[in-house]
Amino acid sequence: MEVDRVTRVVARVEAEGMNSLHHNLAGFIHVLRHLGLRVSVAEALDAYQALTAVDLMQKERVKAALQAVLVKDRAGRALFGLAFDRFFVTPEEKRRRQQLRRQWEEEQAIQQQQAAAELQEAVRQWHPDYQFTGEQVATFARLPSEQRRRFKEIMGRMRGNPVNDPHDLIAQVIQSSLNYWRYYLMKNRVENQPPDAVHTGREDLDAVIAGVAADFYRDPDEQIMHADMQNITGRDVDRMTALIQRLSAQLASRLSRRYRRSRLHRQVDIRRTIRRNLRYGGTPLELSYRARRAHKPRLLLICDVSASMARYARFVLQFVYGLSSAVQEIESFVFSEDLERITPFFKHGRNFTETMTGLINESRQWGQTTNLGAALQTFERLYRPLLKSDTHVLIVSDAKTIAPEKAAGLLAVVRRQAREIIWLNPVPEREWQHLPGLAAFREQAGMFECYTPAHLEDILRRQLKKI
Repeated sequence: MEVDRVTRVVARVEAEGMNSLHHNLAGFIHVLRHLGLRVSVAEALDAYQALTAVDLMQKERVKAALQAVLVKDRAGRALFGLAFDRFFVTPEEKRRRQQLRRQWEEEQAIQQQQAAAELQEAVRQWHPDYQFTGEQVATFARLPSEQRRRFKEIMGRMRGNPVNDPHDLIAQVIQSSLNYWRYYLMKNRVENQPPDAVHTGREDLDAVIAGVAADFYRDPDEQIMHADMQNITGRDVDRMTALIQRLSAQLASRLSRRYRRSRLHRQVDIRRTIRRNLRYGGTPLELSYRARRAHKPRLLLICDVSASMARYARFVLQFVYGLSSAVQEIESFVFSEDLERITPFFKHGRNFTETMTGLINESRQWGQTTNLGAALQTFERLYRPLLKSDTHVLIVSDAKTIAPEKAAGLLAVVRRQAREIIWLNPVPEREWQHLPGLAAFREQAGMFECYTPAHLEDILRRQLKKI
């Protein structure tokens, strides 16, 4: 049986162990995946085969070959370029970077030890055996010095608490205070500080991931792309509005020209044809065909506009209505204490800013408290006929509602009538465990962390692509 070129190349260098082509390419693809790039097994195999067609001593050619098969969009190109330049370096440079990362980790460990000692000293007189969690210590270590001083002052004043047994009360104060600051730090990162990267557990790969994240998020365009929409103010509002408009237009264009595989010989599917004929050295001996998808999705948007959600709602509404050319219809509702249908506001032909101004001025729900259960009851009573078997329900809410169990029961009714429920939650996923009733909502809806334009575009692109 004839052995293909990829197998021969991999077999030839396999004996080199950690420095083999197989090992290094697998490690590089692992880094890309942990940076958020989607690389399938088929694409990884294509990457191996692409390297057999270029001179491995020519770094720029290797980079171009891998980029051609592994990268799908602009953001992916930027991440790929940074990752490639940091991963494929001389052994001396790799050791230097790993040493710098170890030094940084040692400094962080010393800061954590100091923070733990400060916390224990703050509570020593009234609760000497109180055990702080690692997450609480890490949160305290990240606080600015002024906030750390204020926290210790509060703990000092608690010593004079007249309650007979203040231990439980004070423990709750510590827990709630540090939870607040953990959430605050997560959602309000200092400038140029990259979001937490998903690490692999391997020192060499994690050093690359951390470096790429730090470089990538220094770009002003990427900062706004990955900024928390709730924190956008001043001049950045116009930038965010323009970004949302561009992203939604691009996604609408993509969805409008989607194709499916077809046996009818009408239009050649270039991508599948190339992949299918790699075995023949790229000569197109076997053709694949495609036909345009006829079905357009039907969307029903239910958007939380309570005090904690109002700013998110504005940008999500803009994004969803930017998809109007690619969907069959969009029905929109906002809610806080009750539900309001707002679809007619978007049929007057005005620009989005004027539409939102009129909507906010006339709405009775904007900025109120949250009662999803009452909103779903109103929907069931007045708007149930709008739900079709092909309707995709999009809920935007942080799930901080009155009576979450009741709301989850009413959501189950909606779920039985709709195609699916997609829930966009601006609360970071690591905080979901602290939200009461969230588990019941997740039984009825696919819930996604979504507080940046990057989240929003990625989620809707992936979910609507399945339709």
